Amino acid sequence: MITQRGPENYDPITWVGRLPVYATTIIVALYVVCMIGVAVALASGAEASLSKLTFDTASVLRHGELWRCLTYAFVNPPDPWFIIALVMLYVFGRDVEQYLGRTGFVRLYLGFLLLGPSLLLAASMVTGQNYAISQSWANFAVFLAFAALYPGAQLLFQITAKIFALVFLGISLLQLLAGRQWPEMFVLLATAFLAWYAIRHGSALNLDFMSRLRPVSHRTKRPRLRVVKNPDDEPVDPHRIMDPLLEKISRDGLASLTRREREQLERARAVLLEKERR
Repeated sequence: MITQRGPENYDPITWVGRLPVYATTIIVALYVVCMIGVAVALASGAEASLSKLTFDTASVLRHGELWRCLTYAFVNPPDPWFIIALVMLYVFGRDVEQYLGRTGFVRLYLGFLLLGPSLLLAASMVTGQNYAISQSWANFAVFLAFAALYPGAQLLFQITAKIFALVFLGISLLQLLAGRQWPEMFVLLATAFLAWYAIRHGSALNLDFMSRLRPVSHRTKRPRLRVVKNPDDEPVDPHRIMDPLLEKISRDGLASLTRREREQLERARAVLLEKERR
Protein backbone atom coordinates (compact mmCIF):
# COMPACT_ATOMS: atom_id res chain seq x y z
CA MET A 1 0.00 0.00 0.00
CA ILE A 2 1.54 3.25 -1.08
CA THR A 3 -0.04 5.50 1.51
CA GLN A 4 -1.81 5.41 4.83
CA ARG A 5 -5.43 6.51 5.10
CA GLY A 6 -5.19 8.42 8.36
CA PRO A 7 -5.64 12.20 8.16
CA GLU A 8 -2.36 12.68 10.01
CA ASN A 9 -0.63 11.48 6.84
CA TYR A 10 -1.40 14.87 5.28
CA ASP A 11 -0.51 17.07 8.23
CA PRO A 12 2.99 18.43 9.01
CA ILE A 13 5.30 16.08 10.85
CA THR A 14 6.13 18.83 13.34
CA TRP A 15 6.46 22.60 13.58
CA VAL A 16 9.54 24.77 14.03
CA GLY A 17 8.08 27.99 15.31
CA ARG A 18 5.51 28.88 12.67
CA LEU A 19 7.22 26.79 9.99
CA PRO A 20 5.50 23.47 9.22
CA VAL A 21 7.92 20.60 8.70
CA TYR A 22 6.87 18.11 6.03
CA ALA A 23 8.77 15.17 4.56
CA THR A 24 9.70 17.55 1.74
CA THR A 25 11.32 19.89 4.26
CA ILE A 26 13.44 17.07 5.66
CA ILE A 27 14.53 15.95 2.18
CA VAL A 28 15.58 19.50 1.27
CA ALA A 29 17.51 19.82 4.56
CA LEU A 30 19.28 16.51 3.84
CA TYR A 31 20.32 17.76 0.41
CA VAL A 32 21.70 20.97 1.90
CA VAL A 33 23.72 19.09 4.54
CA CYS A 34 25.10 16.72 1.90
CA MET A 35 25.99 19.64 -0.39
CA ILE A 36 27.99 21.25 2.40
CA GLY A 37 29.69 17.92 3.10
CA VAL A 38 30.60 17.49 -0.57
CA ALA A 39 32.08 20.99 -0.67
CA VAL A 40 34.20 20.27 2.41
CA ALA A 41 35.31 16.92 0.98
CA LEU A 42 36.36 18.50 -2.31
CA ALA A 43 38.24 21.25 -0.50
CA SER A 44 40.14 18.65 1.56
CA GLY A 45 41.06 16.56 -1.47
CA ALA A 46 38.75 13.63 -0.70
CA GLU A 47 37.57 13.11 -4.27
CA ALA A 48 38.35 9.38 -4.02
CA SER A 49 35.93 8.99 -1.14
CA LEU A 50 33.19 10.81 -3.04
CA SER A 51 33.73 8.55 -6.05
CA LYS A 52 32.60 5.64 -3.86
CA LEU A 53 29.16 7.24 -3.67
CA THR A 54 28.57 7.97 -7.36
CA PHE A 55 26.74 5.54 -9.63
CA ASP A 56 28.06 3.35 -12.41
CA THR A 57 26.71 -0.04 -13.37
CA ALA A 58 30.09 -1.81 -13.28
CA SER A 59 30.65 -1.05 -9.59
CA VAL A 60 27.17 -2.28 -8.69
CA LEU A 61 27.14 -5.44 -10.79
CA ARG A 62 30.76 -6.54 -10.30
CA HIS A 63 31.39 -5.45 -6.73
CA GLY A 64 27.86 -5.44 -5.29
CA GLU A 65 28.03 -1.79 -4.19
CA LEU A 66 24.27 -1.36 -4.11
CA TRP A 67 24.37 1.84 -2.05
CA ARG A 68 25.48 3.70 -5.16
CA CYS A 69 21.93 3.39 -6.54
CA LEU A 70 20.78 5.88 -3.90
CA THR A 71 23.81 7.85 -2.74
CA TYR A 72 24.58 9.20 -6.22
CA ALA A 73 21.70 11.64 -5.86
CA PHE A 74 23.30 13.33 -2.84
CA VAL A 75 26.77 13.94 -4.31
CA ASN A 76 26.11 17.51 -5.42
CA PRO A 77 28.73 20.29 -5.17
CA PRO A 78 27.42 23.84 -4.68
CA ASP A 79 25.84 24.97 -7.92
CA PRO A 80 23.23 27.68 -8.68
CA TRP A 81 21.10 25.30 -10.79
CA PHE A 82 21.08 22.73 -8.01
CA ILE A 83 19.91 25.41 -5.58
CA ILE A 84 17.08 26.28 -7.98
CA ALA A 85 16.13 22.59 -8.08
CA LEU A 86 16.00 22.52 -4.28
CA VAL A 87 13.78 25.61 -4.25
CA MET A 88 11.44 23.90 -6.73
CA LEU A 89 11.37 20.80 -4.54
CA TYR A 90 10.58 22.85 -1.42
CA VAL A 91 7.86 24.98 -3.04
CA PHE A 92 6.06 22.37 -5.12
CA GLY A 93 6.95 19.25 -3.14
CA ARG A 94 4.74 20.27 -0.23
CA ASP A 95 1.70 20.51 -2.49
CA VAL A 96 2.40 17.12 -4.06
CA GLU A 97 2.97 15.64 -0.60
CA GLN A 98 -0.32 17.00 0.68
CA TYR A 99 -2.06 15.58 -2.38
CA LEU A 100 -0.59 12.08 -2.12
CA GLY A 101 -0.06 11.89 1.62
CA ARG A 102 3.32 11.68 3.31
CA THR A 103 3.88 7.95 2.76
CA GLY A 104 2.78 8.11 -0.85
CA PHE A 105 5.04 11.08 -1.57
CA VAL A 106 8.11 9.49 0.04
CA ARG A 107 7.63 6.25 -1.88
CA LEU A 108 7.10 8.08 -5.15
CA TYR A 109 10.22 10.17 -4.51
CA LEU A 110 12.23 7.02 -3.83
CA GLY A 111 10.87 5.70 -7.10
CA PHE A 112 12.24 8.78 -8.86
CA LEU A 113 15.67 8.19 -7.29
CA LEU A 114 15.86 4.46 -8.04
CA LEU A 115 14.27 4.41 -11.48
CA GLY A 116 17.38 5.60 -13.34
CA PRO A 117 19.86 3.17 -11.73
CA SER A 118 17.39 0.31 -12.18
CA LEU A 119 16.95 0.97 -15.90
CA LEU A 120 20.68 1.39 -16.49
CA LEU A 121 21.49 -1.79 -14.58
CA ALA A 122 19.04 -3.68 -16.77
CA ALA A 123 20.55 -2.12 -19.90
CA SER A 124 24.06 -3.02 -18.72
CA MET A 125 23.12 -6.65 -18.16
CA VAL A 126 21.67 -6.82 -21.68
CA THR A 127 24.41 -4.95 -23.56
CA GLY A 128 27.43 -5.61 -21.33
CA GLN A 129 28.35 -1.92 -21.39
CA ASN A 130 29.02 0.29 -18.39
CA TYR A 131 26.62 3.19 -17.78
CA ALA A 132 26.85 6.06 -15.32
CA ILE A 133 24.70 8.99 -14.28
CA SER A 134 25.98 12.05 -12.47
CA GLN A 135 22.73 13.64 -11.29
CA SER A 136 19.25 12.79 -10.11
CA TRP A 137 16.14 14.14 -11.82
CA ALA A 138 13.94 13.47 -8.81
CA ASN A 139 13.61 17.13 -7.77
CA PHE A 140 12.61 18.16 -11.27
CA ALA A 141 10.18 15.24 -11.40
CA VAL A 142 8.40 16.60 -8.33
CA PHE A 143 7.72 19.81 -10.25
CA LEU A 144 6.46 17.76 -13.20
CA ALA A 145 4.13 15.95 -10.81
CA PHE A 146 2.81 19.29 -9.58
CA ALA A 147 2.26 20.39 -13.17
CA ALA A 148 0.34 17.18 -13.84
CA LEU A 149 -1.81 17.85 -10.78
CA TYR A 150 -2.55 21.51 -11.52
CA PRO A 151 -1.58 22.22 -15.14
CA GLY A 152 -3.49 25.51 -15.14
CA ALA A 153 -1.86 26.93 -12.01
CA GLN A 154 -0.31 30.31 -12.87
CA LEU A 155 3.26 30.67 -11.57
CA LEU A 156 5.10 33.69 -13.05
CA PHE A 157 3.83 36.29 -15.51
CA GLN A 158 0.56 34.32 -15.72
CA ILE A 159 2.40 31.40 -17.33
CA THR A 160 0.86 28.10 -16.31
CA ALA A 161 2.66 25.23 -14.61
CA LYS A 162 2.12 23.05 -17.69
CA ILE A 163 3.98 25.50 -19.95
CA PHE A 164 6.85 25.87 -17.47
CA ALA A 165 7.15 22.09 -17.20
CA LEU A 166 7.28 21.62 -20.98
CA VAL A 167 9.82 24.42 -21.42
CA PHE A 168 12.14 23.18 -18.65
CA LEU A 169 11.85 19.60 -19.88
CA GLY A 170 12.63 20.64 -23.45
CA ILE A 171 15.66 22.72 -22.44
CA SER A 172 17.03 19.91 -20.28
CA LEU A 173 16.66 17.39 -23.10
CA LEU A 174 18.38 19.73 -25.55
CA GLN A 175 21.31 20.20 -23.15
CA LEU A 176 21.72 16.45 -22.75
CA LEU A 177 21.37 15.95 -26.48
CA ALA A 178 24.06 18.53 -27.20
CA GLY A 179 26.40 16.83 -24.72
CA ARG A 180 25.57 13.35 -26.07
CA GLN A 181 24.62 12.28 -22.56
CA TRP A 182 22.41 9.45 -23.75
CA PRO A 183 22.02 7.57 -20.43
CA GLU A 184 20.96 10.71 -18.56
CA MET A 185 18.64 11.67 -21.40
CA PHE A 186 16.99 8.27 -21.20
CA VAL A 187 16.70 8.51 -17.41
CA LEU A 188 15.15 11.99 -17.62
CA LEU A 189 12.52 10.84 -20.10
CA ALA A 190 11.66 7.80 -17.99
CA THR A 191 11.47 9.85 -14.78
CA ALA A 192 9.30 12.50 -16.43
CA PHE A 193 6.95 9.78 -17.69
CA LEU A 194 6.71 8.26 -14.22
CA ALA A 195 5.83 11.65 -12.69
CA TRP A 196 3.11 12.27 -15.26
CA TYR A 197 1.68 8.77 -15.31
CA ALA A 198 1.65 8.27 -11.53
CA ILE A 199 -0.41 11.44 -11.03
CA ARG A 200 -2.71 11.38 -14.05
CA HIS A 201 -3.32 7.68 -14.63
CA GLY A 202 -1.98 5.81 -11.60
CA SER A 203 -5.46 5.19 -10.22
CA ALA A 204 -6.43 3.37 -13.43
CA LEU A 205 -4.07 0.51 -12.56
CA ASN A 206 -5.39 -2.41 -10.57
CA LEU A 207 -2.16 -2.67 -8.60
CA ASP A 208 -2.60 -1.45 -5.06
CA PHE A 209 0.79 0.29 -5.24
CA MET A 210 -0.48 2.84 -7.74
CA SER A 211 -4.20 2.83 -7.00
CA ARG A 212 -3.54 4.96 -3.93
CA LEU A 213 -2.15 7.79 -6.04
CA ARG A 214 -5.38 9.76 -6.27
CA PRO A 215 -6.81 12.90 -4.65
CA VAL A 216 -7.17 13.06 -0.86
CA SER A 217 -10.96 13.30 -1.14
CA HIS A 218 -10.98 9.88 -2.87
CA ARG A 219 -9.03 8.09 -0.13
CA THR A 220 -11.83 7.13 2.20
CA LYS A 221 -13.00 3.87 3.73
CA ARG A 222 -16.46 4.33 2.29
CA PRO A 223 -17.42 2.65 -1.01
CA ARG A 224 -16.93 4.67 -4.15
CA LEU A 225 -20.28 6.17 -5.08
CA ARG A 226 -21.38 8.03 -8.14
CA VAL A 227 -22.51 11.56 -7.43
CA VAL A 228 -25.89 12.28 -9.03
CA LYS A 229 -26.34 15.93 -9.88
CA ASN A 230 -29.38 17.70 -8.56
CA PRO A 231 -31.36 18.95 -11.56
CA ASP A 232 -32.12 22.13 -9.63
CA ASP A 233 -28.43 22.93 -9.30
CA GLU A 234 -26.72 25.16 -11.82
CA PRO A 235 -24.15 23.48 -14.14
CA VAL A 236 -20.61 23.46 -12.79
CA ASP A 237 -18.43 26.17 -14.33
CA PRO A 238 -14.90 24.80 -13.69
CA HIS A 239 -13.14 28.01 -14.69
CA ARG A 240 -15.24 30.12 -12.36
CA ILE A 241 -14.37 27.77 -9.50
CA MET A 242 -10.73 27.06 -10.33
CA ASP A 243 -9.45 30.53 -11.22
CA PRO A 244 -9.72 32.08 -7.74
CA LEU A 245 -8.55 28.87 -6.07
CA LEU A 246 -5.51 28.53 -8.34
CA GLU A 247 -4.68 32.17 -7.69
CA LYS A 248 -4.82 31.45 -3.98
CA ILE A 249 -2.57 28.39 -4.45
CA SER A 250 0.00 30.34 -6.43
CA ARG A 251 0.05 33.02 -3.76
CA ASP A 252 -0.15 31.02 -0.51
CA GLY A 253 0.36 27.38 -1.51
CA LEU A 254 -1.97 24.40 -1.47
CA ALA A 255 -1.94 24.30 2.33
CA SER A 256 -3.94 27.54 2.43
CA LEU A 257 -7.05 25.87 0.98
CA THR A 258 -9.81 24.74 3.27
CA ARG A 259 -11.28 21.27 2.96
CA ARG A 260 -14.33 22.66 1.15
CA GLU A 261 -12.10 24.55 -1.30
CA ARG A 262 -10.09 21.39 -1.97
CA GLU A 263 -13.29 19.52 -2.75
CA GLN A 264 -14.42 22.29 -5.08
CA LEU A 265 -11.06 22.25 -6.85
CA GLU A 266 -11.13 18.49 -7.36
CA ARG A 267 -14.72 18.64 -8.61
CA ALA A 268 -13.85 21.34 -11.14
CA ARG A 269 -10.75 19.41 -12.22
CA ALA A 270 -12.85 16.28 -12.77
CA VAL A 271 -15.23 18.26 -14.98
CA LEU A 272 -12.35 19.56 -17.10
CA LEU A 273 -10.83 16.10 -17.48
CA GLU A 274 -14.20 14.72 -18.55
CA LYS A 275 -14.48 17.43 -21.20
CA GLU A 276 -10.98 16.59 -22.49
CA ARG A 277 -11.92 12.89 -22.87
CA ARG A 278 -14.89 13.86 -25.01
